[in-house]
Amino acid sequence: MARGGEPNDRTQTSPIGTHLKVLFQSHWGITAWRHHQGIWTSRRLRKGHGPLRQGTYQPLSPKQMVKALLAAKALNRLEVRTALAFIAGPVLFAIGAGLALAGAGNPKLAIALFAIGSVLFTAGGWWQLQQALLSSRQLPAETPRWRWCGLRCAATQSLGTVLFNINTFYAWGWPHPQELSWLLLSVLPNLLGSSLFLISAGDGLLEVGHGRLLVFEPHHLGWWIAMVNALGCLWFMQSAIAALPNALPQLTSINSLMALQTTLLGSLAFAIVGILSLAECSEDEAVVPPTAHLHSRGGV
Repeated sequence: MARGGEPNDRTQTSPIGTHLKVLFQSHWGITAWRHHQGIWTSRRLRKGHGPLRQGTYQPLSPKQMVKALLAAKALNRLEVRTALAFIAGPVLFAIGAGLALAGAGNPKLAIALFAIGSVLFTAGGWWQLQQALLSSRQLPAETPRWRWCGLRCAATQSLGTVLFNINTFYAWGWPHPQELSWLLLSVLPNLLGSSLFLISAGDGLLEVGHGRLLVFEPHHLGWWIAMVNALGCLWFMQSAIAALPNALPQLTSINSLMALQTTLLGSLAFAIVGILSLAECSEDEAVVPPTAHLHSRGGV
C-alpha cells in the first residue's frame, strides 16, 4: 500500500474484499476483519488507514498524540477536512450558545452563528459519510453493508446534521414563528437530529469496543474520540429535551436555560472530538518513521 494522499481513493481499482475475513462481529455488527497483512479494524478501514500487524489500535502516549496533532496535514484528504469541519462548526455553536447565555450582543448574531455552524457540521458529516461509502467498496461481497458499524455510525450522524440545519435556519429565517411551523421545523428536527446523534454515538462506541459499549483504552485515539463524542451527543440530547414545548400558544420550552447550557457543553465536546480526529489523521506517523511501518494509508 502506498502512503499518504487521499486515503479513500475514488480511482482505486484493486479490490481487497477478497482478502478480508471477518474477525470481530456481534449482534450489533461487524467491527474488524483479518487481512493477510494484519488486522483491519472498522475505524481504520473507514479512515483510510492500513491494517495493523498486531492489536486492534495504534497505541500512543500523550506525547505521541500531541506529535500526531502537530504533524503536517494534507487538505485533500477527506479525514482532514472532516476533522477541521468538526472543529469549526462546534466552535461557532459554542460561541453562539455563550453569547445567548451571557445576553451579550445582538440575539440575531447568536442565531446566525448556530446556522453557519450547522452548515460546517453537515460538511463534516458528509465528508465522513463519503469516507465510509468509499471504504465500503472494499468489503467482502457477502458482507451486508448495514452490518458494518462504521457505515451506520457515519450515516446516522450525517443525517442528524441535516436535521440541525433545518432547526437552526428556521430559527434564523423566521424570527416570529407560528405554532405549527415551530413544532415541525424547530422542535421536531432538533429532537430527531439529537436522537440520530445518540444512535451514531452508540455505533461509534461499539466500533472501537468491538461489540462492547464500554472499554478502557486510554492510549487509543479512536477510543477518546468515541467517548467524548458520546458525551457531546448526550448533552445535545439533553438540550433537545429541555427545548421541548411546555406551553404551545406561548412557544415556550421546558427549560431554555438548560437547553443553551447543554448546547454549549455538547459543542465544546464536539470541538475536542474534531481536534482528536485531526491528530488521528497522523497517528501512524507519530509512532515510527513513515518509511518503516506497515500501518500505512491505503490509496494513492
